[in-house]
Amino acid sequence: MKLWRVLLTILVIAFAIGLLGYSYLNQQLKSLGISDWSIEFERLSINHIIIERLELTIDSLPESSASQSSTVLNLTQILSAEVPAIVPERFDIKSLRVKGTLLPEPISATFKLLNREPLQLKVNSREPVTASLQLTRENGSLDLSAQHDSATLQANYNYSSGQLTADASYLLAAQNVADSLSTGQIPMSAQWQGNFSPDTEFTSLESITSALSGELLLSVKNSVEIVAADSTTAASGKLQLNLSKGVINFYTLELNGETNNLMSLNVPELPVQLESVTWQLSSNDQLALPLLKIQQAVNRTHWPVSAKAVAKGKKNETLNLSSELSVEQKQWQFNSVNFDHLNLQLHNVALPVAEQSLIINKLTAAFSGQISNETATLQSTESMHIEFSHLTDDATAVVNFSHVFYPYSEPDDITAELGLSIHADALSFDQLPQIKAAFNSDFKYRQQKLIGNGELRLGEHIRVQHHSEITTNRLQSKVKIHDFNWKQTPQLDTLLKHFTPQVVISKATINGHADVNFDWNDNRWQLDNGQVDIQQSDWVADTLSAVDSSLNFQFNANNEQLHVNNAQLYISSVQQGFTLGPVTAEFGAQIPFDNPKQSTLNLTSHSIKGLGGSISIPNQSYSMANKFALPVVFEEISLGELMRQYPSNKVAIDGNVSGTIPVHWDSNQFTVDRGYLNALAPGGHLQVDSSALVSVAGNNPSLQTLAGVLSNFYYQQLSTVIDYDKNGKLTLAVKLKGSNPEVENGRPVELNVNLEEDLPALMKGLTLSNSLNEAIRKRVQQKIN
Repeated sequence: MKLWRVLLTILVIAFAIGLLGYSYLNQQLKSLGISDWSIEFERLSINHIIIERLELTIDSLPESSASQSSTVLNLTQILSAEVPAIVPERFDIKSLRVKGTLLPEPISATFKLLNREPLQLKVNSREPVTASLQLTRENGSLDLSAQHDSATLQANYNYSSGQLTADASYLLAAQNVADSLSTGQIPMSAQWQGNFSPDTEFTSLESITSALSGELLLSVKNSVEIVAADSTTAASGKLQLNLSKGVINFYTLELNGETNNLMSLNVPELPVQLESVTWQLSSNDQLALPLLKIQQAVNRTHWPVSAKAVAKGKKNETLNLSSELSVEQKQWQFNSVNFDHLNLQLHNVALPVAEQSLIINKLTAAFSGQISNETATLQSTESMHIEFSHLTDDATAVVNFSHVFYPYSEPDDITAELGLSIHADALSFDQLPQIKAAFNSDFKYRQQKLIGNGELRLGEHIRVQHHSEITTNRLQSKVKIHDFNWKQTPQLDTLLKHFTPQVVISKATINGHADVNFDWNDNRWQLDNGQVDIQQSDWVADTLSAVDSSLNFQFNANNEQLHVNNAQLYISSVQQGFTLGPVTAEFGAQIPFDNPKQSTLNLTSHSIKGLGGSISIPNQSYSMANKFALPVVFEEISLGELMRQYPSNKVAIDGNVSGTIPVHWDSNQFTVDRGYLNALAPGGHLQVDSSALVSVAGNNPSLQTLAGVLSNFYYQQLSTVIDYDKNGKLTLAVKLKGSNPEVENGRPVELNVNLEEDLPALMKGLTLSNSLNEAIRKRVQQKIN
């Protein structure tokens, strides 16, 4: 046979074998979903194959064949499989291109396989992304290293023991979430520590995930910058999942951060202008959710959350907040937040109150409630304690919210119920010395109106009961002062001394009530339907003293003046040099606060008894700002009673007198012009110890006669003319007509006596000589000295 025929025969056989091999390979690739392929070799040897170019077109997923072997390999068998000796030691593809309808874009990569110990596989992708993958198998362990841009993955799997560890990191690019919300780069990391069962059979994806057990930790370790409006937040956090055989048993989520530049969140009307907030959020709970069904987490109703925040204000204020929450959602849509407890602490917060600052030194509170996308409810689980100071006063308050309901869309329907207690051990004002105070009230808020009922205690004995209604414009309150004893509250003496230093009250029982109205807008107040009742009162006004007096009156007042109506006065005994009483009067008054000298007195009725007779003045209106004449009428005044009150071993007189003393008021003081008193028939009896007059009379017969007449003088007429000027000088012109039966056979005698006296000094002296109680005596003594 010729050589060429032999060669031809070999070529035909080789072609046939190659054709059959190509046909078989093409059939196998088709079963894998590869519809077309092409290959170009650069080098082909027993130890090293270099493919210059390999292109694959994948249009379908691998086909399943009924004739396939039913033998299923586990993970250990797959990863520990030995490479056939006929396979070259090294396999390189310089250009691997995969395309097809299953891929959105063609993939370009390089491929390297070293199939001897250690076995190594390297894939470097160029398109559509740049990435690298390296897989190394050695001594029963598989190492994986992958990188794409800023994303890295390092993993190790021991397919003998099943232990699997992995670390991954990824730098998420800065995001503009919305016009006013953006984030900086987010450095994320992930760690897996656990087990992947080497007995896993690759029958399904579920069989693969069910072989996983361990912990997965996702974290953002470095702070991420989040900009919202004008505020900046630096935040970090982590999420830990615990898996057992492909099921997430529980999770732990922790987030923390600090928010600064809070100008956009500050509201000028609020007392605290925040500068920064440091916050923490955490959540952990049982989950029992298969890894392949993680999307079912969206159906989970409640997510428990712990929250903590510390806010700082521009004036060193601090606010601390901590809470245990339960967030309710549906399909990732927020429904509500339920909190079992919400703890709040405030320090050094200033509130504007009555043009002064009320400083909350410390506030602690605990609440429970619910906040939804429609309403908010709140109640106290522990009493709110507040330590505060106003001016120089320190106090504590306790607040209990039994109910707060706030519908966002209907602010007029906000309702609340709370109890308020305020205590101060040493409350003081400019006019009032330190006094213990306590305020206890219950409040209800309905239809933008706060209604309160309670009591204010001053000291141990003053009780002021109130029923109040407060709106955004006005305060309306009915107050009632229960009976209290003046003696039991010595601070009232100091208060009275500040306003009326001439008055001292030694005892009194007082009660009263009034309707209080205060307009917040124009800072105006008004008192209506007022009533004051003062009983069993003893008092001193300058040198005038009163014993067993009572006064009750109605009143109303506002910022400008006080109106006193239907006042009824009773004084058992009033003393100023001489004693009068009882005294009764009914009157009204108008007193302007800015100028009390402009006051007006309306006297409607009165009765003054004294010295065995009575004294009266006209029932009319008296304006203290104008001049007026006040005729004081004396009727049947007993001179004997006068001497009984001021007994003397030099003079004795009896008889009754009547008359009128015209008192004139000129807006500053009283004066008297030509007042008179005349004796009533049949006259009276006068006895004067004239021994001093006899000793000076000597041989003067007239003086001797006068001394004899006055020793036993019976008068039929007695008249007195009285003047009192603005300097306090009292002038008395006394005329007597009568006789002494024992002198000159009772010859009629007419006597004229003129007296001048400093009346204020005289009255003080007379008052000292009277038998007043010791407290009044000391008060008068102070006025004289």
